[in-house]
Amino acid sequence: MEQGQATTMADRRLSDGRWLRIPGPTVVPPRVLAAMTHEMIPHRGPEMQRLLGGIIEKAKTVHETRQHVLVWPGTGSAGWEAAIVNLLSPGDRVVATVCGAFGKRFAEVGTRFGLDVRPLAVHWGQAITPEAFAAALDDAGSVKAVFITHNETSTGVTNPLPELARVANRAGALVIVDAVSSAAAMPLKVDEWELDWVLSGAQKAWMCPPGLMISAISERAVAASRTSGYPRFFWDVESMLKAVAGGSTATTAPVSMLYAFNTALGMILDEGLEQAYTRQARLGELTRTGVRKLGLELFAEPGYESASLTAFRPPRGMAAKALRDRVRARTGIEIAIGQGDIADQVNRIGHMGWVAAPEIEATLEAVRAAVTEDDRL
Repeated sequence: MEQGQATTMADRRLSDGRWLRIPGPTVVPPRVLAAMTHEMIPHRGPEMQRLLGGIIEKAKTVHETRQHVLVWPGTGSAGWEAAIVNLLSPGDRVVATVCGAFGKRFAEVGTRFGLDVRPLAVHWGQAITPEAFAAALDDAGSVKAVFITHNETSTGVTNPLPELARVANRAGALVIVDAVSSAAAMPLKVDEWELDWVLSGAQKAWMCPPGLMISAISERAVAASRTSGYPRFFWDVESMLKAVAGGSTATTAPVSMLYAFNTALGMILDEGLEQAYTRQARLGELTRTGVRKLGLELFAEPGYESASLTAFRPPRGMAAKALRDRVRARTGIEIAIGQGDIADQVNRIGHMGWVAAPEIEATLEAVRAAVTEDDRL
């Protein structure tokens, strides 16, 4: 896999995107960008059939499933709606894990669709434990599905998905997983962990521009779609499965994005899944170590820190926005602030996708200089 190259702080630039250290959209490799310039092809022809078939098989490998993977135009947030309208009916009871802004949004989407949403909320920065999850399911009674945020992008917390899924499966609930910032960044064993709908967006560890919603879908989920009480057209899973079986998509395919995704999948598999996961986990540890050395407080509960991004508190007396703006003004490096209720209390550094140690080291140095007001860069 291509890696970022060491660059001195005096050679700062955003022209190749290597200084984009937000948790998404992430840096898009030149090879993936080039793939988007492929000429248009008939979206009902044999070349589309080969392209789509190859994408699905590669994506199944990354998701570790032999069931279904489907790709729609959209972003990760679209996956919340797609899963709900295919698998559930108004009034169905669901338990939703809420440990940050995106888990909160997922629960709110369920409420808007008329579901009986029972949030399991913990203090932001903490993880959802299997024990708390089991207690929430017991308290809720008969539960049709669970919403699990695998990696909470707003807090840098990774929830223990295998254990949570085991609890949900024992309760007979469909397991719907937001894997937007975990897919391709950390192991995701759809079949082994008995997950039913796993959604993600192309703009994170998949190393593509925004524009695709990817979903791994179980046979149990397909069966559930046949009794769902929601009307749907664009998101209809059976229509898409029928179209894919014929070598196309149910509606006009985003051809350029599919070429990009195909190339990015090839890069991930060429590197090797375990190697890619190990690299991103090491970059996470490098980031956390660097943040600690600056005397800054990590936001995620110890033991549940994310391999795809790191959240930390700015220095006492400095707002997250001020730190972000200072880093940007001095170096051109883009870091992020928090989301929702903690927007100005947290900064975030992304280390998923096409990134290597030199970019992280440069980012940490930029944060150090901004925190200490050191102009000697």
